[in-house]
Amino acid sequence: MPVTVSIAEFFSSLHVSGQAGVTRELLADPDPAQTAALLSRAFHDLCDDLPGGVQVDLEWHPKAAVNALHYIYRLCQALVDRAMTEEDVNRICAALPMLPSSPGEALSQDLALRHLPELHSMARSMSDSDPLVSGIKAAAKQFPLSSVGIALQESPDLTPLRRHAGLWQLYIDRIIERQDASRLHDAHTRLAVANALGEHALSLAPKLAARLALEASPLSILAP
Repeated sequence: MPVTVSIAEFFSSLHVSGQAGVTRELLADPDPAQTAALLSRAFHDLCDDLPGGVQVDLEWHPKAAVNALHYIYRLCQALVDRAMTEEDVNRICAALPMLPSSPGEALSQDLALRHLPELHSMARSMSDSDPLVSGIKAAAKQFPLSSVGIALQESPDLTPLRRHAGLWQLYIDRIIERQDASRLHDAHTRLAVANALGEHALSLAPKLAARLALEASPLSILAP
């Protein structure tokens, strides 16, 4: 008899410990009311924890959150099921959630998508050439708020984040916490990170301080 994992079980384990079990079956939802209550509570807790308590225009989007959870679950399946073909993995990675159309939708998706960096790290530890690695990296560019910690060669589109003070500050805080210097390609991000760190940049975030110093150097404009 196939063993299934419920959305509530998967999210609870992931949310509390950062770890969760998967099977070869798709996620089940035997109690939609329980799932809705669990995710809604987590979303509003996240809103309350936003820097500065900024909660303007953060409407809860349950469908976006659930779709993102299904996507992360499928990535977890690809991570642990070594019998999957490259075609299978590519198909899973390509089935991205819809891009968020509002700040609330972005934060709803972030309940699940914030685990992209950990999945990327685990996939790389097994094989840097694994299609799952490149697939997660492609997703990282589409969901910059959730993917801080995954080094990007080019700056993603940050316009939606800059339009909401709470999400923008959350993005900057994550960059500082994870010292993701790759995100400093963007001029707006560099300025915000530099302002947040102030004169304590070297002691608080040495990797970011080094990149900020390089970007500020007159010689840097001569680099190819």
